[in-house]
Amino acid sequence: MAGPIGAGALISVVFIGWLILLNYNVVLWIERAISSIFHRKPKKIKIVADDTGDAVDRFVSVDGAESEPDSENGSAGIGAGVGAGLAAGSVYGIGAGLAAGHSASAPAEMYVKDVPFEVEQSDNAAAKVPFKDDDDVLELIGEDDDLDSGVEEEDFLKDIPKSTLETLFDPRLDLPNYKVPVLSLLDDYKDKIYKVPQDELEKNNRKIVKTLSDYKISIERIFARTGPTVTLYEIVPSAGVRISQIKRLEDDIALSLAARGVRIIAPIPGTNAVGIEVANDKPSIVPMKSLLEDPKFRNSKFELPIVIGRTISNEAMCFDLAKMPHLLVAGATGQGKSVGLNAIITSLLYTKHPSELKLVLIDPKKVELSLYSKIERHFLAKLPDSDDAIITDTQKVVYTLKSLTIEMDSRYDLLKLAHVRTIKEYNEKFLSRRLNPLKGHRYMHFIVVVIDEFADLLMTAGREIEEPIVRLAQLARAIGIHLVIATQRPTTNIITGLIKANFPARIAFRVISNIDSRTILESTGANQLVGRGDMLISVSGELTRVQCAFIDTVEVERITEFIGSQQGYASAHYLPEYTGEEGDVSAAGEVDLGKRDKLFDEAAKLVVQYQQGSTSLIQRRMNLGYNRAGRIMDQLEAAGIVGPSEGSKARQVHITDFRSLDKILASLD
Repeated sequence: MAGPIGAGALISVVFIGWLILLNYNVVLWIERAISSIFHRKPKKIKIVADDTGDAVDRFVSVDGAESEPDSENGSAGIGAGVGAGLAAGSVYGIGAGLAAGHSASAPAEMYVKDVPFEVEQSDNAAAKVPFKDDDDVLELIGEDDDLDSGVEEEDFLKDIPKSTLETLFDPRLDLPNYKVPVLSLLDDYKDKIYKVPQDELEKNNRKIVKTLSDYKISIERIFARTGPTVTLYEIVPSAGVRISQIKRLEDDIALSLAARGVRIIAPIPGTNAVGIEVANDKPSIVPMKSLLEDPKFRNSKFELPIVIGRTISNEAMCFDLAKMPHLLVAGATGQGKSVGLNAIITSLLYTKHPSELKLVLIDPKKVELSLYSKIERHFLAKLPDSDDAIITDTQKVVYTLKSLTIEMDSRYDLLKLAHVRTIKEYNEKFLSRRLNPLKGHRYMHFIVVVIDEFADLLMTAGREIEEPIVRLAQLARAIGIHLVIATQRPTTNIITGLIKANFPARIAFRVISNIDSRTILESTGANQLVGRGDMLISVSGELTRVQCAFIDTVEVERITEFIGSQQGYASAHYLPEYTGEEGDVSAAGEVDLGKRDKLFDEAAKLVVQYQQGSTSLIQRRMNLGYNRAGRIMDQLEAAGIVGPSEGSKARQVHITDFRSLDKILASLD
């Protein structure tokens, strides 16, 4: 019995082994079949490192879920499947178990370890992985696929009619035919331009050398540089000569030359020479026309280009008011301050479009700046309730300056919303159509405030006038508001330390005493000028002697008539309304609808048509000032057509069709 039993057991073992091998091959075939069903041909993608630069170390599934790697999941699933199949006693049980175990393992999700690195990803869904830029997204999904990036930008341009789109983002198109003044409006003054004779230069040369030799001061060479009013004699002293020795001889040299305006520069900055400035016997006029056509000025890239005169070396004195950023002008009566202000304003009128610049002209004397009233509808700005664009009333001056501080704060709010720091960055962003005008954004023009006599204002308004000026001087540079202040009383109670601290750029015409010179420039020298436009310009502490440009009243009249004869805006640019402390707060409930603006109905239809409760929309489409548009918006709110203000966002429009609007308008009549 043992023999047959042993043989039968051996045969059974062999049969079971053969069956297991057969089942194993069948299982492999089933596994391949299941894999081909669940997964198509893979494509390669590129996985990048995360924001920290470290390798991504996690599972990424096709539905975007993530889990920690677990190498035991796959083997446990397959083992459980084989066990279940054997228990069922069938090949199909083992295959089903393997399929179930496979579904718990890796083909449906992958383990990403090293980056950058190529992996296989199935096509049945797009994997969501962290990307650094849009190129990685396109590399994954292809250019034709649709992927929600998670950052949804508002497409505000689609809400703006194409007919107004260009005008909205290009402020110049409001006055498309505007032309800057032509140079032929200005005079040449060729008969008043003189060349310094050679014999005058040689005579002064001999006198300077003789005076120095009398005091045993030897020099190596002397060189003359002629200017329109003053000639600079550059002297290189011999070795061992101290500069202080020459500086002490200033009065003696002036006496020997018998000349006015002698000033010694010891040393000339950036050289090894000492300069002696001597007034010419016959000074020349510097025509404004010659400066405006000078290549140095015409080719400048300044934001607010100013050309004020010519230096001793006959070079045009140009600077950018936007970089200064404010200018203090002082000097005795009749020494050229008003002409200097005219040169500054003329420089701006010859280079800027009305949409780029607004002037706030303050003239307590009522006669110096009145010529510019003809360009009110082009370049001037004023309060909404002002009759005259040239501000002469002291109380109006205070309100205007405080209105400018409101404008300054409003502009800073817009810069904050636009995530920029300066007016230049803001306008670049606006012109590239990345800011929504329906949400309050607008092109920011420069505002230049010109005050002709600051001392008179302080005498009548006291320190109430100084507070807004100092605040503007401290903060307004970045948002394009710049101050030019002139005074004929350069005393310490007028030009206070607070004013000087915020006006780093200063111009000094001739003054009576060296005390006044120090008050303006922190240095002597202005008391040694010859007058008639002779001036010193201090920028960052460096003094430059300049002969101011000359522009006559007749020339200013020609310029203003040329500009005023062209098409302009409906009115001067309105500054934010300011009526005093008691009038600062207003509410829509206080609006008297019985005194509605005559454009109320038109504005209501405009708001309903565009479904945008935006003050800037009314301002732009109806060519109104900001304050008038704001008052109309308050009336629309009181009538229930729009909702309350929501800060920088457009107000909600409560009326959706014109039929309902007509009923409301009829009820108001």
